[in-house]
Amino acid sequence: MEIKIPKNIKPNNNGLFPFLRKAWARICAFFKAALKGVSKPFKMLWKKLCENKGFYRFAYVTFPKWRKKIFSYAKERRLKIIIPAAACVLALAVLLIGTRKIAENSDYYTEGNDSVEFGMVLQNYSTFDHSEKTHIAVHLSWDDGAVDLTDGTAQARIKATVYPINLENSEITWESSDEEIAEIDDEGNITATNPGEVTLTANLEAYSKTSRASLAVRQPVSGIFLPTTTITLYTDGSGRLLEAQVFPENATNRNIIWESKNTKIARVDSSGHVKPVSVGMTEVTATTEDGEFQAKCFVNVVNPTVDVETVSVQNTADMQIKVGERINAIVTVSPSNAKNKTLTWSSDNEEVATVSQTGLIRGKSEGTANITVESVNGVKQTFSVEVAATDEKDPFDLNEDVPALVTEGKVTYTSYSTTFPQAIRIQMETGSATMWRTSGTTAATEAETAEYMNPNNYYTDAYKYQFLDLSSSNNVSEETLNAYLADKGVLKGMGAVFIEAAKEYNVSEVYLVAHACLESGNGTSQLATGVNVNGTTVYNVFGIGAYDSDAVGYGSKKAYSEGWTSVEQAIRGGAKWISENYINNSEHRQNTLYKMRWNPENPGEHQYATDVSWAVKQAVSIEKIFSAFGDAVLSFDVPVYSGQIPPTVSLE
Repeated sequence: MEIKIPKNIKPNNNGLFPFLRKAWARICAFFKAALKGVSKPFKMLWKKLCENKGFYRFAYVTFPKWRKKIFSYAKERRLKIIIPAAACVLALAVLLIGTRKIAENSDYYTEGNDSVEFGMVLQNYSTFDHSEKTHIAVHLSWDDGAVDLTDGTAQARIKATVYPINLENSEITWESSDEEIAEIDDEGNITATNPGEVTLTANLEAYSKTSRASLAVRQPVSGIFLPTTTITLYTDGSGRLLEAQVFPENATNRNIIWESKNTKIARVDSSGHVKPVSVGMTEVTATTEDGEFQAKCFVNVVNPTVDVETVSVQNTADMQIKVGERINAIVTVSPSNAKNKTLTWSSDNEEVATVSQTGLIRGKSEGTANITVESVNGVKQTFSVEVAATDEKDPFDLNEDVPALVTEGKVTYTSYSTTFPQAIRIQMETGSATMWRTSGTTAATEAETAEYMNPNNYYTDAYKYQFLDLSSSNNVSEETLNAYLADKGVLKGMGAVFIEAAKEYNVSEVYLVAHACLESGNGTSQLATGVNVNGTTVYNVFGIGAYDSDAVGYGSKKAYSEGWTSVEQAIRGGAKWISENYINNSEHRQNTLYKMRWNPENPGEHQYATDVSWAVKQAVSIEKIFSAFGDAVLSFDVPVYSGQIPPTVSLE
């Protein structure tokens, strides 16, 4: 690479006056030779004119002795003044034109469209003797340049030209002020290997002349990383400093531009210090000045730490059930901004009644049991449940039509012993986190994984459906489901089947409908409409076992092995598989989309998908379906990692 400067640099000489003296001497010699041949006729003519007294006085004018008369004298004899002045202007014009012509014919170096600041007459005769008075200069093709390192190296070139051009010994040697930054060979070829600034010197040793140029070697930025991708700040706190890592470590320009997406929630200064403003969530972005690489940190601003003050079960008066019946305890935790709303449920007589950690109470035998709900900080309430006898033969047969007693949803916060940073590290070690991009599915970065894995990032509007408790009934009627399924292909009229399967396997009926519609293309996919395997037509409406490499092949084999030979069997069998393997699995209990994807109880294990955005995407799709059921009862189960402040999920 050759770097050019926009203008040639004026060599270090003694100035313009020696050149002008030589030019003026040539002009005078020219006019002297021209006038020599006409001097005699001119003298004769002048003598004749001077015989006239008026012309004589005009030609041989003398200034008076008094200054005050000079102006009036000049005014009266202005013609005598104008003529010499005009002659001087003419002589100056001739001088300038001659100078320009001489400069054009000089041997001063010019290249391309570069303009020369001035011209210099240099004797260029082969017999010219370069004495000590001869001006000798070394001119460089550039005096200030810069190169960027690529893969640890960069190339450039600089030229040196010696004036006069006919010097007997014009050999140039090059020297670098720091060869660890850049080396230069005898031809002016530069090899840069490290960032920094270096001075390149051209030496004309025979005449003790030098010329210098500076070169800046830059290392471009290749990326930026924020070790902390999520922070929680308190409104009365001083904030927190975010430390960004710019790559590579020897990058020349490591300046970072910090920006907050919503300055009404949190502000960030030029050093990365984030200061809370008001309750809410926003993003802080760090952008490199060089290359504009970005990294994000999600900032959750909450009120100061508040403990749970009261735990109140709203429907204690309704706690009379029969053997085999179920009822959800509707609980309110206050204040609403309490730090940790996680609740623990227990029964003092599980032979009479049991209670799940979501507050679902089941009657097992006749009698009375005391149910206790307790917060993490020890606030609790105890109430009694009366279980009456039933006339049914098998009170534990979940196939029986159990009345849906759920009338109001709730939000449950489930705590885990693993910290969020630990969960992220475990997830990244599995290597199973992927991200869909325009080029296809590739490994997700740690920042991308943390973004979707953090419960505090996606918990509002449709996103909260990733925390929807899929083990809770939504209390939606058969007629409502059938109205929705009217145009859903093979799923049309299957409302009763979905409700029966939901009750049998303790799964949300609306979720089963949503899952089937999403996986089967609204009941029209090849797997949903039937695939022939070994002479038997089988159905798979939930896409279970349908791996991407051959969805129809793998999905139909799964259906064949399970005996799903009708749409009804596919619905019931799929509901059973989802319940046993995820939603109501005794070991994992993955009853939300979030838990299916991330399994906070055992991070990195038994996960339903690899796409880091799977739960969020599914939540958006499911919310659209749930919006068709305005009377559906919704409950949410929000994960809380150790030391993490959970988001406040609204039932509205």
